[in-house]
Amino acid sequence: MIYLPLSKSSWIEGRIGPEKYQDYFLIVKKSINLLKNKSDQILLLSDFKSKQAKNSELENMINICKSFNVNESNIIVKKYGYDTLSQIEFSLDLCKETKNDILIISSLLHYPRVRWITYRINKKYNVCVEHKIALGIPRVNDLVFDIILMFTYPVIDMFGYSKRFTDHMKIRRDKGYLL
Repeated sequence: MIYLPLSKSSWIEGRIGPEKYQDYFLIVKKSINLLKNKSDQILLLSDFKSKQAKNSELENMINICKSFNVNESNIIVKKYGYDTLSQIEFSLDLCKETKNDILIISSLLHYPRVRWITYRINKKYNVCVEHKIALGIPRVNDLVFDIILMFTYPVIDMFGYSKRFTDHMKIRRDKGYLL
């Protein structure tokens, strides 16, 4: 089983409250708690570093795993993906190639989009997918963005604009901007 903590904005700078209550921290923590045996692995996936953060998203997720003494053999680290679509597609492709099931952990407001994208893309891969939600304090920008995308992303996707949306996000995130 591969656990994918699909956390967003995985850095503490600019957030309200202690790190241990943040959604990104609790998403990674939940994936750590789910490790049941030596063959299970956590897939840490991101290629984004915000201008406002000291570390990249990936570095922060790795540091959380290290703080809970997760065995390195249980972690797959891939510097890949700026957005939900590309990360899910990469994960499903990896699971198909390695013949693994996947459990995706996301925040409450990110979950509907994660579920939609996974459902649509997994038709191509036919991987056994489960979902879990971790509750924590979201970044205010993410909260607003996720509520808007909860309703608009399926429409964007049905009209074939998801790739264009992904390309736009990559341009913004290459410059270090979240939105």
